[in-house]
Amino acid sequence: MRKNIKLHNAFTLAEILITLGVIGVVAAVTMPTLVTNIQERVRKEQVRTVKYKFTKATEKMNSLGKIGRYNTTMDFVNELKNHLSIAKICDKDHLGECWGGESFSNIGTGSSLKTYKVAELTTGKTLEALQANSGDMDTVGIVTGDGTPIILTYGKECQALDETKQYTWSVVDGKPETNATAGCVSMVFDINGAKGPNKVGTDVRTMNSLLGMVYLGDTYAPLTQAECTKYKNELGITNCYDGSDGGSNQRQDEDMWGGAVKACHDLGLHLPSSETLAQIATLQFGVPIDVYERVAFNQTICDRYSTWSCKFPPSEEEYSSPVSNFSGLYWSSREGSAAAAYIRRFNPSYSSNYDSNNRYTAHSALCLGD
Repeated sequence: MRKNIKLHNAFTLAEILITLGVIGVVAAVTMPTLVTNIQERVRKEQVRTVKYKFTKATEKMNSLGKIGRYNTTMDFVNELKNHLSIAKICDKDHLGECWGGESFSNIGTGSSLKTYKVAELTTGKTLEALQANSGDMDTVGIVTGDGTPIILTYGKECQALDETKQYTWSVVDGKPETNATAGCVSMVFDINGAKGPNKVGTDVRTMNSLLGMVYLGDTYAPLTQAECTKYKNELGITNCYDGSDGGSNQRQDEDMWGGAVKACHDLGLHLPSSETLAQIATLQFGVPIDVYERVAFNQTICDRYSTWSCKFPPSEEEYSSPVSNFSGLYWSSREGSAAAAYIRRFNPSYSSNYDSNNRYTAHSALCLGD
């Protein structure tokens, strides 16, 4: 009698080896990107935590009427230590004892690559502070209770805020980061202490400061619709450019604003907010300029545009700008629509902020680590 023989399906050794090889190739291709994305998310959370803890302290100070004014940065820090855990304080002549290293750099290339010596960051000017008339204010180094080194300066003309008001928090990944109570302070900090790479945009970050900025001008590539679809969540873009300028022109693959966003992001930096651009204009021209204000600096322009503010900057003898001379049109990080984004114009005769009527024009990109 013939016996029934059961046949069992099984993989051959060759098939197993081929499968393992395919898995290995896929892992080799995707793992670096996965690791990079995880590292970026971790760094973003570390940066948010530093700013959040610092702002909780300044928020408490404000509720007690202790934000402004202070004659020196050290006076401010002596009050700050009552509201923020601080393990060490270093005056401007001993900043390296708090920082844990002699220097750090930005992540530019060529002529834009800079090295910053910690011992030279002794004033608001060298820290490139974004507060009016703070160029000669001393800096102070601190190490927070959780080991974060910070070099900071206090805004000389900072005014006391409303003690009863709850100021709106900026949000990162759905979590609060900072608010106006921290606006009197400019600072640079290192999220991993003395460990490398010690570069602005990676482990070294700033707040209310232009330190480590990288000027790209208009030398960046536009973002295509395919790239926008792929990277929009990572870049924080709400609307992909629809290829329209509001008229008959169709420029589907020329989203220059999106390209500027991505170019800064690839450096670990970001475009300045409309608020930061207004701060820069205020410092450059020596007159207060609100975030959406259009300001004329001579009578001819004042007479031509009745809806603009008319202000007359001080002379060069009266005022020395603490920031570089910005000229032309600069993208902000604020998106207007699928076809437009906000920009600010810097001109010797006027400064204006408006919603650009297109995203395909190559305006200047300034990348910040703030």
